[in-house]
Amino acid sequence: MLVTGGTGFIGSYVTRALLETGRRVVAYDVRGLTAESRFVLGELADELEVEEGSVDDWVRLLHVVQERRPVDLVHLATITNPVYLFTNPMPGVRVNFLGTVHVLEAARLFGVRRVVYASSIGVLPARQYEPIDASHPIFLAREAVPTGVYGASKIAGEAFCFAYNQAFGIDFRTIRPSAVYGFGMQWPIFVKPMVEGAVRGERVTFESGGPFPRDYTHAADVASLVVACLDGPDDADRIFYGATGQPLVTAGEVARIVMELVPGSSIDIPDTLSEADQMELPYRGRLAIDNARTQLGWEPRFKNVRDGLADYVERYRAFLASSGAP
Repeated sequence: MLVTGGTGFIGSYVTRALLETGRRVVAYDVRGLTAESRFVLGELADELEVEEGSVDDWVRLLHVVQERRPVDLVHLATITNPVYLFTNPMPGVRVNFLGTVHVLEAARLFGVRRVVYASSIGVLPARQYEPIDASHPIFLAREAVPTGVYGASKIAGEAFCFAYNQAFGIDFRTIRPSAVYGFGMQWPIFVKPMVEGAVRGERVTFESGGPFPRDYTHAADVASLVVACLDGPDDADRIFYGATGQPLVTAGEVARIVMELVPGSSIDIPDTLSEADQMELPYRGRLAIDNARTQLGWEPRFKNVRDGLADYVERYRAFLASSGAP
């Protein structure tokens, strides 16, 4: 079992979930385990094997797949910062798109049974209906993808998954995660500074964002969906949302919950939206997870964001107590 991006935030939860099933897991990433990823893996950290390399390094990736001969492959490696990619497109092309083609080609050459590809809800245009299901259109006649190069690179990756399935029979499943949060997260989406600042006793302030809505999805739920996709039937759908399927939660609501979970904490977030927030709003909508329930038997553990935030608070406190962070 090979997991690209396996030492990162979501990767740590995915590799732990896979190790818990008894699989032998190799993480392929640009770096080794961090203090946070070791904490997530816990007692299983020593069971995870790590190969360093980037998915845009075709020779290195091919060598690792040839040597390790994984039965299945989970492709998580990506550049997740849409703001950076908006004006720096080439890294997105090399890593997010070409890296995905490299993974698919390695799977073809060495007979990988199934590929699970982590895409994003960033592939969506302005929502046409709710709940948004896997058949929702990606292209509209007059509108661009709000997430720019990031969304375009993910769309291209999804398209090539279908192309490799059509031409070579590569069996794949695509997961579109939504606003993934939890201990170890890097991309803040309001949650990281709120939780970690509150636990450290800091006053947390934002310039805007209170009404901004997301389907916040815990990393552990994305990990369990990956396992469900790997173990699911051959005739299951190709695309699933890594989401709660619940009504969207605003950043202001997250702040209120965190302050309740951490008594005495202070989070100030104005009831305004930035220009960047306004650009993203059109594609934010309730997401459908019915096909994951019925076809894969999957159900998110942290449907209620309060439960997921409580888990984050507890884990971060334990991490600090273990001297894992300042």
